[in-house]
This record gives sequence, C-alpha cells and structure tokens, in this order.
Amino acid sequence: MSTITFVIFTYNEEKRIEYVVRNFIPYGEVIVMDDSSTDRTKEIVEQLGAQYVVRPKMDILAENPEMFAFVKEYVKTDWIYWGFADTLAPKSLLERMTAIAKEDKVKQVLIPLYTYLWGNTEHYALKAYIPMFFHKDFIDFSGNHIHGMGRFTGSTDQLLQLPNKEKYAMRHFSTYETHKFVTGHLRYAEIEAAEKHAAGKRFSALRMIAAMARYCWIYGKQSYRLGILGLIIVLHYVFFRLMAYAKLYELEHGITLETIENAYGAAKEDLLKEFK
Repeated sequence: MSTITFVIFTYNEEKRIEYVVRNFIPYGEVIVMDDSSTDRTKEIVEQLGAQYVVRPKMDILAENPEMFAFVKEYVKTDWIYWGFADTLAPKSLLERMTAIAKEDKVKQVLIPLYTYLWGNTEHYALKAYIPMFFHKDFIDFSGNHIHGMGRFTGSTDQLLQLPNKEKYAMRHFSTYETHKFVTGHLRYAEIEAAEKHAAGKRFSALRMIAAMARYCWIYGKQSYRLGILGLIIVLHYVFFRLMAYAKLYELEHGITLETIENAYGAAKEDLLKEFK
C-alpha cells in the first residue's frame, strides 16, 4: 500500500507532465490537480496510470484552506508531496521520502531544491529548500500568501531538513526566457504588492534596495558560473523585486493608467489654453 500521494498542479503541461508521472508513480499514487487544461495533459496522465482531477478555480496564486480541503478529499495517504510539473526527484530522494513516511516520526520535511534556468543544465542557477513534503494533518493554509506553503503546526522535533546534497535534492527545470519571465513575474509582483498593501505595509526605498540586493546575492552565488547568462538571470530576478515594490508604490499613491491619463489631460488642457 502506498504511503505517499504525489499531488501535482498543472495547466497545459503536455510537454512536461509525462516525466513527472513516470518519476513519481513507482513510489505512490500520483494525482494531477489540473486547471482545466486545453491540451493533452489529461490524456497523457491517464495513459500513464495517474489520476486526473479538475481542481476549483482560485482567485489568487496562493494555496488556501479551501484548495487543501479539496485535495484531501482525493488523498488516501497521510503523507503528501505537493509539487508541479517542472520538478523531478532522484531515486535516492524518493527512497528517503518513502522511509520517512513509513517511520512517521517527523511531520514535515524540508527538501533541497536545485534549479536550472534558461535551459542550461551544466550548472544550477539556484539552491534552496522547499517544505513540499508533509503529513496532511500538520499544515495550516489559513492566511497563506503567494509562494507560501502554509504554517507547520507540529513541534520543532517533528521538522526534518535533509542534507543539502544532490542525492536528496529535487531538480527544478524552470522554463523561462525573457518574455515569459517578465509577464509571469509581473503577475506575481502585482499579487505580492496587493497582499502587502492590504496588510498595511508601506513602500520603503530602503527595503526595496535591500530586497534587490538580497536577490542579487541569492541568485548570484550559484549563477556566476554561467557567465553572461548568469548575469542575465540575476538581473531578471533583481528586476522582479523592483516590480513588486514599484507596484506597492503605485497602490499607495493611486497610480493607474486612468489617473495618469487624467493628470496628463489636465496638463494638456493648460497647454492648449493659449490657442483659444
């Protein structure tokens, strides 16, 4: 009997979903939670023996209690891997995850995440950790925010961080070029800014510069090995921080295309007065 359910969130992933299902299905049930794809995602998933489910629409790009409750209706195991179609695991990690689930002593596992960017697989562009493997009764998604994975409700001795080694690291094949990066991350920036604004957080130039510097360090410490491509990657992520804080500034000051046009209209009328 399976001890892990691999829940994969997708939308039009016909180019990538096969790899993920083949990767995880030997180690547990794979459930693809799909956002009403219009490509061959459903066909591929079912051909490979995984379960295909159309998930509810979400207003925001953040996991929430309603989505979690929906997922748990389909999950028969205590342990969940919560992932996406661009991330795979080596065999050594999947065997370790299986052992952890069977022992059932810890309740959440922080897994190393090694990211490839811009199609370069010679060097990782980023190394981080993700809390995507957990016991379903120890995560609370109330008040979750974009890119958040809820709140762990267990004790510190029930939280395990795996060693930062390749044999325990998920491989993240992040598919970006400039157009997709800017359009996608602008959406993230707008949501993040709206969350900050709603929480009463104010724009700060110092915090903006600090956030940009932080991303320069986070991505630069691995991406430097990619040469010019690494510099391009770092600058993209620094720009992402700029977009998030710029959107917060605009929200604070009521700056929209409409208010801009109204201000310009008044100035244009002043300019045209001398022609009357």
